[in-house]
Amino acid sequence: MTIAATPLSTTFTYREISLQDRLREVAREVGIKPALIFGDRVVTYAELDAATDRLAAALARRGVKKGDRVTLFMPNSVEFVFAFYGTLKAGGVVNPVNAQSKDREVRFQIDDAGASAVLYHETLAPVIDAVRSDLANVRAFAVTGQSAPSGVERFDDLVAEAGSVSVGTSLSDLAALPYTSGTTGFPKGVMLTHSNLTANQQQFFAAVPVRRSDVFLNVLPYFHIYALNLLMSGSISLGATQVVMPRFDMAEYCTLIERHRATVCFIVPPIVLGLAMSPEVDKHDFSSVRFFFSGAAPLAPDPARRMIERIGKPIIQGYGLTETSPVTHSNPVEAAVLESIGPAVPGTGDKIVDLDGGTRTLATDEVGEICVQGPQVMRGYWNKPQDTADVIRDGWFYTGDVGKKDEKGYVFIVDRKKEFIKYKGFGVGPAEVEAVLCEHPAVADAGVIGKRDDEAGEIPKAFVQLRPNAQATADELIAFVKERIADYKRVREVEFVEKVPRTASGKILRRELAEREKTKAAKT
Repeated sequence: MTIAATPLSTTFTYREISLQDRLREVAREVGIKPALIFGDRVVTYAELDAATDRLAAALARRGVKKGDRVTLFMPNSVEFVFAFYGTLKAGGVVNPVNAQSKDREVRFQIDDAGASAVLYHETLAPVIDAVRSDLANVRAFAVTGQSAPSGVERFDDLVAEAGSVSVGTSLSDLAALPYTSGTTGFPKGVMLTHSNLTANQQQFFAAVPVRRSDVFLNVLPYFHIYALNLLMSGSISLGATQVVMPRFDMAEYCTLIERHRATVCFIVPPIVLGLAMSPEVDKHDFSSVRFFFSGAAPLAPDPARRMIERIGKPIIQGYGLTETSPVTHSNPVEAAVLESIGPAVPGTGDKIVDLDGGTRTLATDEVGEICVQGPQVMRGYWNKPQDTADVIRDGWFYTGDVGKKDEKGYVFIVDRKKEFIKYKGFGVGPAEVEAVLCEHPAVADAGVIGKRDDEAGEIPKAFVQLRPNAQATADELIAFVKERIADYKRVREVEFVEKVPRTASGKILRRELAEREKTKAAKT
């Protein structure tokens, strides 16, 4: 029998408030409480609120107006949090860029977003230095650290400027413009409003037992929507304390859990695997941790079980997308099913539809495309109305992921309808990698797919067709790509083929390449 789509809950209501107004409220309530801990540096809620007031005024004086996009190009840091809330208080829209991005990727995103200001970290300065002269529409640049090149201001000087600014914000205004990898070209900007983000925080808080007394250990990158909204900004909206890690290191991670008595740890599957296997774990006290939460990529049950057995703490899996702010599903701690992403979070409707037309709702345990609706669904893709219409139909967002739902409402991911690759939780658009490969003078054509990998989930593998009489080695092509795009997107394996399969209209048959890879794996 057909299962009806899970309707939007009539019992879940969320409070409508902007992200910056919520920060102001929390600062009044717990002003002296540590909001951020970064190494030996501690920033209280009162200090965070005051610093971001000053930064907002400084940005306004440099021409940032309501609705302007401000690019943040930073690893996890106190400065990232300042830049995020300072931008919002100035009425701007946060445009986070992956800190692993190379110059061509950064240039594309800043141009595509139409950013009027760029705030960046000193460790990433060489990338901005390489493209700054090309960014004619950017009116202001600011870099962290003790010095700045000509034409760039010191970020700390902006934060130190006196003043404040009052910009009226509607909940329907854009708050963030993160980019997600596409399958048919370059990444697309995802338009997320204040309402999207604050509603999803509250949906998450209703599904996952986080609380104000928690200490978050935040190592997942703030430029990724998972960490941006649920961990970095979510912790602040709760009034919790967050310990900030700029990059993952197992020894440091375990040390910080013990030192700061972290209570909730949000991770991705590669970290689960590390915690299940690393000898470092046995040297540290994990007794303060209440639970681990894994997201951003499918969780393999076996490493999760080994980790649970070793540490003695539960791990729950959730699911979401950049387009949904991000969370749509989460397991309850008390009834987690490791193989499942869980039921829909409060205030979210979901259904499984047929893969052919997406018009028929399927029965229990039938496999089809996962669709969701709720207040967290994006307004649409930036300047791409057709792409928006392709994925939002009759109020439902078509995720591109293939799954099934059991009689209890738990959803299980089976496959991916979309062709993008998930490497350690990061989305990789195959078309972007293929375009880079085809820039090599020896390459006539290339097709890229995701190949299963125990540690990364998937790795990008390229099938390459060389030009007649041309020569190139796999190592040469891997190095060529590595120089031009972010490390997580780079090709990990190359296989040479006589011809890359394409349809009559010229579309690469990646499914055919994927089947070829599965057949080869089955024989080994």
